[in-house]
Amino acid sequence: MQLVLWAFCKIGLLNAENRIPFSKANIEILASIDVEKGKDEIPYFDSQTKVTLYGVDALLEILGQRAAFIKSIGNFVPVKRFLTRLYKLISYNRKVIVARKCGTGRFDCSPVFNVFYRVLFMMICLLFNSVMLWPLHISLFSYFSIYHLTFVQLQAAHLSLVGINVIIASFLRSKGCIEYLGQVNMLALITTLLLLPIMILHSLIAMSEFMVVSYLLLLTVFIVKEYFRRIKYANIFLRSLIATNLICVAAFVAYVFH
Repeated sequence: MQLVLWAFCKIGLLNAENRIPFSKANIEILASIDVEKGKDEIPYFDSQTKVTLYGVDALLEILGQRAAFIKSIGNFVPVKRFLTRLYKLISYNRKVIVARKCGTGRFDCSPVFNVFYRVLFMMICLLFNSVMLWPLHISLFSYFSIYHLTFVQLQAAHLSLVGINVIIASFLRSKGCIEYLGQVNMLALITTLLLLPIMILHSLIAMSEFMVVSYLLLLTVFIVKEYFRRIKYANIFLRSLIATNLICVAAFVAYVFH
């Protein structure tokens, strides 16, 4: 959501000085805002009308200042319903997406923990990752001399890794279970997204296997570093869990590229 607000400031929809964090808001603004609701839906306070809008209504109000038709379309009931669901999907998962805690002395605006939208987000990402294995298999992996799997074998290995993570998560407490699955889900999504550029580039120009493998090694280093950062953020830094994760991932890579 902060990225959206930053973009609004860059294109002139919102003045940078009017983008105020909770920790720096004055008493007048705080008195006009439902702080608990504001954690889930970013508030937009109009200092002239003294009206506060939240979430989709706030975004449509800001966009409508530049193009009135966007606000009209956005308020059309089916569109508004879809945008509201999409907004909630992103908002309730924004902390698991960025995995960063608020700085010292700053107001914690983390959204409430919503199991439905967290699980929905994970299922969408799992579906995306599973579907994207096909183009990766055809346009990237198949060119490796050390890759000999069929797509069915690759997908089976992928789903086996997912299943192992679900089993690992079952040994954690309820919230920790969902938090852990959310973080490994994001790691899988990040890996898939970062594989797309090299796949597209490889399909456009003839790249040597050495270049592609070098990219994959750098990607592996980044993902391992990101794994430790996210596990620490989720406060589930358990040696047995980390060891199991690393062994399973190493076994998965060894099976796929052998």
